[in-house]
Amino acid sequence: MRDDSRRQAVEHGLRPRVEVAGEPAILWNVYERMRRYHVPTVAVAVIEGGRVVWSATYGIDGSVRLPATNERFQAASLSKGVTGSLAAILAARRTIELDAPVDACLAPLTLPPGKQDAEHPVTLRNLLQHTSGATVNGFDGYAPGKSVPTPEQVVRGEASANSPAVVIATTPGSMYAYSGGGYTVAQIAVSHCAGASFADLMQREVLMPAGMRDSTFAQPLPASIPHASGHAADGKPVPGGANTYPELAAAGLWTTPDDLARWLIGVRDAEEGQPSFLPAEAARTMLAPGMNKYGLGVFISGEGEHRRFMHSGGNLGFKSSYVMFLESGNGVVVLTDGDNGSYLAGEFTKAVAAAYGWPDFTPRAVTRVKLDENVMARYVGHYRFDDADSRGDRDLSLIREGARWFLDLSDIGRTGLVPTSAQAFVAPETGYAVTVDDDGSLRVGSRVARKTPD
Repeated sequence: MRDDSRRQAVEHGLRPRVEVAGEPAILWNVYERMRRYHVPTVAVAVIEGGRVVWSATYGIDGSVRLPATNERFQAASLSKGVTGSLAAILAARRTIELDAPVDACLAPLTLPPGKQDAEHPVTLRNLLQHTSGATVNGFDGYAPGKSVPTPEQVVRGEASANSPAVVIATTPGSMYAYSGGGYTVAQIAVSHCAGASFADLMQREVLMPAGMRDSTFAQPLPASIPHASGHAADGKPVPGGANTYPELAAAGLWTTPDDLARWLIGVRDAEEGQPSFLPAEAARTMLAPGMNKYGLGVFISGEGEHRRFMHSGGNLGFKSSYVMFLESGNGVVVLTDGDNGSYLAGEFTKAVAAAYGWPDFTPRAVTRVKLDENVMARYVGHYRFDDADSRGDRDLSLIREGARWFLDLSDIGRTGLVPTSAQAFVAPETGYAVTVDDDGSLRVGSRVARKTPD
């Protein structure tokens, strides 16, 4: 399993989300980006033609292990796709029904009255496709030594749960709304109807048949199993190494890049009609896109050579992503132990895309324009977002140094800006579009920030 020349091209070919037309392309090596984002470890697996061609674990100290080590990482929301494959397998076997009201599989748990009714019930399919109307986007986990609630207590929002109760806030089937809470309801239902614990079901029906021998849904992970410790955006370790997530279906998988690559290959093989851990019927069910192009635990995008399934994930101190092209069988898994790992994963994926000739994931091109510096100067200063992000952060600054402009963000600090119109920038590292509105507010992507007094 060696592909040295292209591996080295990837390692030295990390690139931003945005490039400037007419200017030299920016290329970085993996270690300088790990230092930039304070990510101590990144573990990857590269797939070509339906097989892993190489995998590696990189350390911020400049080390590399080939192939990747068996150190486990929290996969966070990548767990949802593995959950989707379990549900599709059980549905193909008629152990569960995806389109029946889920209530019968929940007893003694009952969903609170909400927008569901006899004509619009909550089903496993709409829970797994984020169209059930369920609330609670994601979960914070529980620090070592803290009391960990049961999945039922999480859904009810009671006892030691640190998240609100899950409710059905919109009519099932009427709209897409990402919901880890809905996945926790599905976790309980699948376990009850199949008559086994969720972790045991996963081990028996997915992990072992797919060859994922270094993966588990054990939460917390036994200390004897080698695993990464999470790190905050500034590189400081997460207290105790990692939080515990009883919301297994949504966020509970511990895995390695090679194991997750085996799962990706197995799903693609099944859809191709090749031998796999899941039947072709289950793969087709899983990869059938619903609203927002979301299937059972995976996003599906593109047609023909562009058709792919993918997901990203984030638990405290861990960020991860994967993409798998269905026609070519090309893909990549990136697992990191840092809160800024999503930036690194995006840059690494673009490097793989370039080295292996993928039809997608090239940086977006923009044209640099000249600003009216005197007009824009009055917008320099400190801002606060109207809404906090997942970490509760709301502060940022717009900075000018001579002819250079920057955003100072709470996670990665300063990131350079390229002016794209009289009152707009783009941040090549993050891809954020930054616009100065006439009322003096700053729009960063879809979020609005307002200037604070000096």
